[in-house]
Amino acid sequence: MHPQKTLDIVHPLYNPPMAWEEDLLRYYREFVGQLPKETLVSVYVVNDGSSRGILAEHLALLQKEIPRFTYLDLPKNLGKGGALREAVGKTEGDLVIYTDADYPYLIQNALDMFDRLNREEADLVVGVRDEQYYDQLPLPRKIFSLSLKVMNYLFFPRLKVKDTQSGLKGFNRKGKEIFLKTKIPAFLFDMEFLVLASYAKDIKTAWIYVQAREGVQFSSMRFKTILTELVNFGLILWRKGN
Repeated sequence: MHPQKTLDIVHPLYNPPMAWEEDLLRYYREFVGQLPKETLVSVYVVNDGSSRGILAEHLALLQKEIPRFTYLDLPKNLGKGGALREAVGKTEGDLVIYTDADYPYLIQNALDMFDRLNREEADLVVGVRDEQYYDQLPLPRKIFSLSLKVMNYLFFPRLKVKDTQSGLKGFNRKGKEIFLKTKIPAFLFDMEFLVLASYAKDIKTAWIYVQAREGVQFSSMRFKTILTELVNFGLILWRKGN
C-alpha cells in the first residue's frame, strides 16, 4: 500500500464574479470531505492581475476557513498559463491538481483524478471532455476546441490525449517538472504541457472523462483570442521540431 500523498490544489483567478470566494469554499469542502481523512491538502489561489472582484474580506474568509491557504497576487496579467506556472512553482506537495476557482467540473471527476495519482497509476492525469460538456460551450469556443482536437491528430500523433484543453489536470513531482517547462502564456499552455509530456520517455500519462457541473457558465472566445492561439499553436509545433 502506498503512503498517503500530500495534495496542493491550485486555482487561477482573474476578475472573478460576485461570491467567488463562497463558491470556492463550498466546492473545496465538498472535495476535501471525500478524500482519505489523512490527506494533507493545501490551497493556492493566484490572482492574475485582476482589476476587480477580489477584496480583503474575501481573502480573510478563505484564510480563516482553509487551514493551509496561500494567496499569490501578481501585479500584472500573465495569462492563465503564466499565472499557473507562478503558483505551481510555489507548491510543495506530492501531487498538484489545478482547476478554475468555481470548480466547473463534477467533484467526482477531481476525486477520480486524485485516486489515480494517489495510486501511482500515472505521473499526469488529464481530464477529457465528453459530448455533454461540448454541448454547453458557446459556439465559437466549441468550434475552436473541436478543431484543435483534429489539428492535434494531424500534427501531434504522439499525443496520448488529443483533447488537451480541459481545465482539470493533475500531476506528481515528475509531471510538475514538465509543467514548469511550458512557456505559452494563455489558452494553449495546456496543449504545450501535454506535448512536452508526450516526448518525455519517463512520464506516464492517463486520462479520465470529465463532465461540466450543472449551472456552470462558460465564457465565449473573441476572434482576437482565436488568432493569438493559432500563433501559439504554430510556436508549439515549431518547438517540437527543434
